[in-house]
Amino acid sequence: MGVCGTCAAILFALLAMFSYPLYLVWMPPQVHEVQGKCAVVTGTSQGLGVAIANALAKEGVSKLILTARRIEKLTAVANEISKAYPSVHVFPVQSDVSSDEDNEKLVATALEKFGEACPIILVNNAGVESVVHFAEAPIKKIDAMLDVNLKAPIHLTHAFMPSIIKASGHVVNIGSFSSKLAGLGFQGYAASKFGLLGFSQGLRGEMRYKKHPVTIHTVMPGFVQEAGMASGMASTTGANIQDCHDIYGESYPHHTGAAVVNSIKYDHPEWIVNSVPVRALAVAKEAFPRTADFLGGLSDQGSLKCMAALETIMDAQTK
Repeated sequence: MGVCGTCAAILFALLAMFSYPLYLVWMPPQVHEVQGKCAVVTGTSQGLGVAIANALAKEGVSKLILTARRIEKLTAVANEISKAYPSVHVFPVQSDVSSDEDNEKLVATALEKFGEACPIILVNNAGVESVVHFAEAPIKKIDAMLDVNLKAPIHLTHAFMPSIIKASGHVVNIGSFSSKLAGLGFQGYAASKFGLLGFSQGLRGEMRYKKHPVTIHTVMPGFVQEAGMASGMASTTGANIQDCHDIYGESYPHHTGAAVVNSIKYDHPEWIVNSVPVRALAVAKEAFPRTADFLGGLSDQGSLKCMAALETIMDAQTK
């Protein structure tokens, strides 16, 4: 066999090896329905939680519990969704995800509203974000991120899991591209989101190994326009992070809502929501750990403006 023949054989072997994984990525079969199920979405008084709740209602969940600490905003969101989707029963429930007592009450309320037979979709969306100078930041601020972003979804999932296993269902954890790569000032936030992704991966593996009728998913938006945490921090500090969006991509809240629905329907373990295919950066970072050093050392005008905007936010949030 000549050189060309050998190359063709190697190429054919590689295509055969990767054809099934690529098929599952690009043309996965639908294996689950969202319609008719019962859903609980945390952090739904504003932001991504509102978009996620609307996406689930549009898809046809039968009952929907919205939770947050601010009952006035929560009730307003619930009323809007009820008007838009009158066939969906929407229940606003005031709850603090960092309180185990509240979590137990939330589970009891869900079982009361849903009944014990309705398959449950739990979306752990509630979160906080601080972009800080680590050495100067109050340790309580870092603890708050870990408590809300990591411990809270683990605790709430643990509280719901017996009911989800019994009735079948899904858990969707809202991570971030910071689950894959930590940016300037995001070290505490990234720690919580790296941890959430690890929790999701491990729990998904356990559910599959034990053949429980439960799937686990992680949806990871990057910079979000209009309703994202970074957008909120930029508006309150006056920082212009559009240069960061231009380099690293962006999405809109409804994209995350659609990703939640499709992650369940097509059983995607992970879904990065972003206009730029940044998974390649995550893969490069894993293969070549100095990739992060390289990105942090870029000196082009756009990168410098992005870093300056993040520093502005860090200065304001570290206080």
